[in-house]
Amino acid sequence: MGAAPGAPPGSLQGLPPKWAHFSLRVERFITDELGLDLSKKTLISACSGGADSTALLLVLHWLASRSGGRVVGVHLDHGLRPESGDDAAFVRGLCDALGVECVVRRVDVADLAETSGVGLEEAGRNARYALFAEVLAGHGGDAVAVAHHLDDLAEDVLMRLVRGTGWPGLSGMAGYDPVRRLLRPFLLTRKAELTGLLADIGVGWREDCSNSDERWTRNRVRHAILPLLLEENPNFPEAVARLWRLGALDAGYWAEQTTGADGLLDNRRLHAAHKALRLRLYKSALDGIGGGQVLADTLFRLDTAWTEGRIGAVFQFPGDRTAAITASGVLFSAKH
Repeated sequence: MGAAPGAPPGSLQGLPPKWAHFSLRVERFITDELGLDLSKKTLISACSGGADSTALLLVLHWLASRSGGRVVGVHLDHGLRPESGDDAAFVRGLCDALGVECVVRRVDVADLAETSGVGLEEAGRNARYALFAEVLAGHGGDAVAVAHHLDDLAEDVLMRLVRGTGWPGLSGMAGYDPVRRLLRPFLLTRKAELTGLLADIGVGWREDCSNSDERWTRNRVRHAILPLLLEENPNFPEAVARLWRLGALDAGYWAEQTTGADGLLDNRRLHAAHKALRLRLYKSALDGIGGGQVLADTLFRLDTAWTEGRIGAVFQFPGDRTAAITASGVLFSAKH
C-alpha cells in the first residue's frame, strides 16, 4: 500500500521493491557514469513542488539515508503566479514530513527582470541559480541537484540542433557540471517513471500552468515538435540517451587531446593534427583566454587562413579575443 500524502516512506526499506531498485539505479548513474561518490555528501535538492523535483527530493533523501549523507531542500518562489505561495508551502510540508532541512526564498522575478533588462525566463533562472549557490555555500553542500530528466534532455538536444550547436555539445546538457557543482541525477530517466513513483507511493505534487505557455521556446518544442518525433519513433528518448553517452565520451576525449592549447598554437602541432583536432585546439585556446560563444564559421575561416599561410590575417571573436596567423603558428590574445 502506498504511503498517504504527506507521509512518504523515510527510507529505501519502506519502498516497494520496484522503486527501491529504481532509486539504486539512480545511485549507480551518479556514481558510475557521473563519477560522484555520494558517501557522506550533502546535496542541495532544488524543489519547485512539481512532479520531477518532488521525486528528486524523495530519491536523494532515501539514498542519503543509505550513504550517510544529508539533503537540504531549496525552493524559490518567483512570485509570478497567485498560487506560488501554495507551491512554497507544499515544499515546506514535504521537507517537514521527511525531516529534511528546507530553505524557501521569495523573489519578485518580474521586478528583477525589469530592473536587470532581461526576460522573465532568464531573470527567474538567474535568481534560482544565485539562491542555489548561496545555499550550497551556506550549508557546506557538495552539489546542487536539479530534476532534469530524459524527456528534458530530448528537448534540450532539439533546441541545440535548432541553434546550430556543434558536436559534442549537440548531445545535450551535462549530467554533472563540476564548475557550478550542478548534478542531474535523473538525466537518463523518463518522466513517466517519476510520476509513476509518486503515484505508487501516494505522494502528490504541484502543477505549474506556465509549463504549457507556448511563449517559451522549450514549451513549443515540448508540445509541438517532440510529439511529432515520438510518432515517428516512440524510442526517440532512448536514442537521445545513447547520443548523450557518446557525447560524454567524445567530450572527454577531445578535452585530453586539447590539453595545453594556450596563447600560441605552433605550426608543428597544427601540421600534425587532423582538421577536426585543429578546430578544437582553436576553440580550447579561445576558451582559455575569455568567455563568449565561438562561432564555427569563424573557426573554419581561421583554419583556412592558417592552411593557406596568410601571415598577418587576424580574426575577431566575442569577448575582445583575436586569433592572428604568424610565422610561428596561430597567436591568441584578449583585451582586458
